[in-house]
Amino acid sequence: MTSTQDFGFPPPEEVPGFFIFDKMHAPRPIHPLSSDLVVDTLARGFTEAQAEYDCPVVTGSITANCYFYLGFNPHPDPAVIEDRMTRYPGFIDKTVPLVGKRWTEEWLPMIRARNEAERDRDYDVLSDEEVFTRYFDMCRWMEEMWYIHGHINFALISGTALSDFYDAVMQPADPTESYQILQGYHTRPVDAAHGLWTLSRRVKADPALQTLFDATHPRDLKAALAATEAGQAFLAELDAYLHDFGWRSDAVYNLADPTWVDDPAIPLGNIARYVPMGDADDPMIAFEASVARREDRTAAIRARLADDPDRLATFERLLGYSQYAYPLTEDHAFYIDQMGVALLRRCVRVLGQRLAARGCLEDGDDIFYLYDRDVREAMANDTDLKPLVIERKAYYQACCEIEPLPFIGTPPPPPTPGAWVDPFVDSLVTRLLGVKPPPEGAQDENLIDGVAGSPGICTGTARVVRSLAEAGELQDGEIMVCEMTLPPWVPMFAIAGAVVADVGGIMSHCAIVAREFGVPAVVGSVDGTSRIRTGQTITVDGTNGNVYLDGRPL
Repeated sequence: MTSTQDFGFPPPEEVPGFFIFDKMHAPRPIHPLSSDLVVDTLARGFTEAQAEYDCPVVTGSITANCYFYLGFNPHPDPAVIEDRMTRYPGFIDKTVPLVGKRWTEEWLPMIRARNEAERDRDYDVLSDEEVFTRYFDMCRWMEEMWYIHGHINFALISGTALSDFYDAVMQPADPTESYQILQGYHTRPVDAAHGLWTLSRRVKADPALQTLFDATHPRDLKAALAATEAGQAFLAELDAYLHDFGWRSDAVYNLADPTWVDDPAIPLGNIARYVPMGDADDPMIAFEASVARREDRTAAIRARLADDPDRLATFERLLGYSQYAYPLTEDHAFYIDQMGVALLRRCVRVLGQRLAARGCLEDGDDIFYLYDRDVREAMANDTDLKPLVIERKAYYQACCEIEPLPFIGTPPPPPTPGAWVDPFVDSLVTRLLGVKPPPEGAQDENLIDGVAGSPGICTGTARVVRSLAEAGELQDGEIMVCEMTLPPWVPMFAIAGAVVADVGGIMSHCAIVAREFGVPAVVGSVDGTSRIRTGQTITVDGTNGNVYLDGRPL
């Protein structure tokens, strides 16, 4: 990696607040068009929604050397903060419980209908001008979806309120126990994982297909399957699966990243990993166990509060809110972060092909190296942007060789003991994203102090997996050390003995799935993928959030 000193990340005094490298959603450099159409739009949509709750926090985005930094900082005008704080705490109590219901009854039907219409759109019959119009419409639609997403962020508060109430009543030794009461609800990612498993059983039942999967690398499987009659039939089933679940990629916020629809090597690789597994490894069994744990925890706290009707009523109220809110924390990512961005990518690629045909670009996918203003200039004037793309490509490739800073700006001071804590910031920034103050003083070189994600202890061999393309190297029982996980990573949890993730909090996707699979996990390690080497023996203490690099037994 090239030193960051050669690339001029902005110094703290030039950054208006504190911004973290969002490795969870953009683990690698993003292209210029993604900066405009995805992350800057996200920041505006979130901020607009936050203002409607009188939230005194604004969302900001900074793209530095092609890396996306996300910030949740106080409004720059102290008078606005003072005014909003007169209403904000009470407004949260009244409106946040309604977010889950609004998603189910209002936003989800609209988003699903729009996504399905865009997914099925035939761009081949559209003129250049009609494609240009679709581009404008999709940009506006992306803004609207991020605005809705900004509302959904507040739904996390319902879950944290229930978790905190459970902790106060039950006082469990395991810090992750209270979050088990939020899990075990049916979601689209559950459907997606089940669909891959079903396809793997199809392969396992056909000796010819199983032989083909055993002998072929995932990147070559599509061509190999297309060469046989049985393989063609299987590809038809895979296409049906991808029609519903293929609108996702390994890097959520980068439009240039191929989706599963574009390149099915990743889902085929996941299927290949499932094929040798027995029926006991069915992810639905892990899901059903998660349901059972939720029901057990619910029954236990009801029994504890049986003689305290007021607190029992509070619990039932919080539980009701969370039953709406928790599933949408997974489903919104399926419909907005993944499918919404993937469908925008589809439109952008078609537009790029049209601009290439008009001589503006050498290749259609070069459009990702443009900013929105460049795209509109080319659409209006057929501007030759090929020299600009060459320059941007060189810069992008150079950025890929550097190690980004974990944050830019000035970290906020630690909260004053006993002071009011903003539940929005606590839920989203601390418990979901896992942001915490940088460590001070000398650190133990054999210890990574992360966030407890899923209980349990595991000593084993580490394998650093920076992308799903590398995940095929993970061996049964190895400790998966990754930057982050999202729903496409679920099959890896059936293989890993434990998980260490650079980013994420106790409510992150990685922590949630690890708990469902009963796999010890430490999230928010910050630099686990840099400090841990493949083949190294390490110990993961998921209960206390520690990783021991010397593999010490506990």
